[in-house]
Amino acid sequence: MAFSIGSDFSTSFTQDSDEVQEMFCEFCNKQDNQYVPAEGFCEECLEYLCRTCLKYHRVYKKSHTIKDKDNMPQDFCLEKCSVHQDELVKFYCQACKKFACAECKTQDHGNCSMISYLPALVQGIENSQETKELTENVDKLMKALENTEKYVNINMKYVASQETKILDTVMKKKKEILSVFEKHQNKVIQDLDKKIEETLKRLKQEKKEKIEKLQEDQNRLEKLLNNEENEIKKKIEIIKKDDKKILQAITEKTSKMKIKLKAISTELIHHQNTDQRCQLFVAMKRGEEVIEQLKPDAGKQCKDNLIHYYKVECKASEQNITNLQDCHKFFTYQEIHESEVQRTACYYTDIKLRCASLSSLCLISENCLLSTNSNFNCSELIIFKDLSVSTTSYDIIDLPSYPWAVAKVDNNKVAITFPRLGIIRLITFSKSMTVTNNEEIKVGGECCGVAYSNNKLIVSYTNRPAKVKILDMSGKVLKIFDKDQHGKYLFVNPDYLTVSTDNTVIYVSDYENNCVIGLTFDGKVKAIYKDDQLKRPYVDRSGAVFVCGSWSNNIHQLSSDLTKVKILLGLIEPVIVAYCQVKNRLYVSQQDAHIKAYDLSVE
Repeated sequence: MAFSIGSDFSTSFTQDSDEVQEMFCEFCNKQDNQYVPAEGFCEECLEYLCRTCLKYHRVYKKSHTIKDKDNMPQDFCLEKCSVHQDELVKFYCQACKKFACAECKTQDHGNCSMISYLPALVQGIENSQETKELTENVDKLMKALENTEKYVNINMKYVASQETKILDTVMKKKKEILSVFEKHQNKVIQDLDKKIEETLKRLKQEKKEKIEKLQEDQNRLEKLLNNEENEIKKKIEIIKKDDKKILQAITEKTSKMKIKLKAISTELIHHQNTDQRCQLFVAMKRGEEVIEQLKPDAGKQCKDNLIHYYKVECKASEQNITNLQDCHKFFTYQEIHESEVQRTACYYTDIKLRCASLSSLCLISENCLLSTNSNFNCSELIIFKDLSVSTTSYDIIDLPSYPWAVAKVDNNKVAITFPRLGIIRLITFSKSMTVTNNEEIKVGGECCGVAYSNNKLIVSYTNRPAKVKILDMSGKVLKIFDKDQHGKYLFVNPDYLTVSTDNTVIYVSDYENNCVIGLTFDGKVKAIYKDDQLKRPYVDRSGAVFVCGSWSNNIHQLSSDLTKVKILLGLIEPVIVAYCQVKNRLYVSQQDAHIKAYDLSVE
């Protein structure tokens, strides 16, 4: 290999000045290690020569074509070959994806058909699609990292405010408890004072004993409360320390990645401004490799941006405060599952479509959203390729029949149900979201909701009796769920379903029963959610469970065990909901063919 583009990327910035470099005589440089300006170029030898060397070259190489200084190629590469250190890099093999000098070309690429002379290869590269895509990838990854930093900062603030809020609550309740006890103590003393008049001698002694006992109880109570307060402080301090450690580590890693990305942008701009096409091509190849290395780690930092949630409840009552012999603990500390943390929705943007009836939403990635459209005999798959900007541009793929639900199978594949045809179509996409493969699986008529888990498809059916089936990827039925453990039918109209993030629970929204049912993968009912304020539900999940009430005009947030957290949004005729955990963003489609996006934050 002549030149490694995997070498330390940052070193390239110290090798170039802001001035356009002048080509030198290669023969003088190799033989005498001297820098002599080139005065001409031999097209057969592909070498730059000084005035003296040109003179002898014309004598001994009379048949060679020589171009003078004004007409010789200006797109020269000054990189030295890492193997033949006296030779300049002059070629690039597109088959091997390696740079080569003249020696390397002869020795290592004799059989390669796609090796090109660099100045010819890089013509117009500054305006090429590859340069444009590399710049766009830098910008997109930079935005993703900035978005991660944004939510890291939010969580940092929440970590501090959560501690203050909890400790303030503990101190307030502590004062209330002591106040209740003091009132009780005063009442006892007052009662005793009244009895003193009847049996003064006896009551004085009794009063003294009671006061001493009450003082002991008060001391015990204060000690108990102080111990609990200190215990809670220690727990919170440990959790806060762990959270800050994780968030600081993410901040440091994202900062380092941003520095590398800025370096890529700086070098690309520099070579574009100085018309150094060969150097630009080298920088582009290095940049592409760095971005491919950073992408997985950038996604990991976003997913690792998690903190602990907790609450402290006071179980004190007047009875257990005044009867200390039965009281051992007033406060309970409890970790809160992420799904139970209340969210606040803030409007982000609005995506408008014309003449669309959206039946499903599916996020392929944080920047790519799919939707099925069935309107006026129009059967389509709509693809929004770039959600990083507010845009209404999209691509359309025609479908063979009325589609219902779409679900992500893996990073580049989705499954779409067709109730009338009784099939599921598996569509595979390229990185640019063009279709590369179609595969159809026969699964039976009235197939509606679909989800994917552990190389299996979970499909709901609305024909009687309504049911949920687990299928392998060829359509073979593995399990059927239609009745509960008491023999009663589970569903009436199970239009949609999804699977929990840990792949243990199937959430099924029943359109007719106005409920959401949680099933294990053995078909056991784990939980059922019904609410007077939920009509015609559609379900989506990711950490928390979000349920779209089409007729109740609202969005419900549920915990993973289907307990109500809150009504997140009031919205006119919402149809489908999809949640992006990476961006912490909720997408909701409505009957008027609008898709609204909301940024979610922790209360």
